[in-house]
Amino acid sequence: MSTAVDFRGYREWKGWTAESFGVCGPVQAAYYAAELARARLETGRPLDVMEVGFGNGEFAGWAHAQGFSYTGSELVPELRRQATAAGFRVYDGDCGRLPADLGPQSLDLVVAFDVLEHLELEALEALLAGVHVVLRPGGCLLARVPSGDSPFGRATQHGDLTHRLTLGTSAVEQLAARHRFLVVDVGAPRLPLRGVGLRRAARRALLLAAQKMIGGIINATFHANQRRVITGSLVFVLRKPAGTATAQRDDRLHPSPAGTP
Repeated sequence: MSTAVDFRGYREWKGWTAESFGVCGPVQAAYYAAELARARLETGRPLDVMEVGFGNGEFAGWAHAQGFSYTGSELVPELRRQATAAGFRVYDGDCGRLPADLGPQSLDLVVAFDVLEHLELEALEALLAGVHVVLRPGGCLLARVPSGDSPFGRATQHGDLTHRLTLGTSAVEQLAARHRFLVVDVGAPRLPLRGVGLRRAARRALLLAAQKMIGGIINATFHANQRRVITGSLVFVLRKPAGTATAQRDDRLHPSPAGTP
């Protein structure tokens, strides 16, 4: 990560506490399970996972409960101390050290929830280069960022003084091509209906229907029916190709719309 970003007071502003560190409730657990399903990783063993910018440790707690081998990186010293005290393996988040710290082809999955927008482009490119080295062939990077495709992503992107970079679908695809990744998926964050309670599931079903309708209208009106993520955030999954040195787009999973210029 870029050390130019000033994270003073960030933990307090977020309301993160030592007592809440690493706690993952059932609704958030259902969300993480739904997001990881996008990557379709089937290794026959617990995953080797690294999280970039673990924050208050919700995903770390969930990953530990799944039996994953977890490593986290974080720039905020207080959060690193909390994670270490909780028994997690962590380091200080220097993206240039990934291959040296973890070793080539040592991970199945790298996740970054609401982190990449804090980076300058140069730091993001260094991170992606390191991720490509540490992932095993077929391994994935899964990340969530404010949606640069969407007018509804502006409040998230501009509501945090530490945000630096805006990413939309096309930029994700461009970065994937530069760093020899396969684009598996770019889409809205999952809203699972199971495991979240009946009332929340009913509200989410209505919300998903509204998102589909509004997103379809905006994409048809402004984007020539190209696939764009018209929600506050977008999630993307990039896969390190197995047995090839070149990145390509998986058109079975991410087709180009008919009639696109």
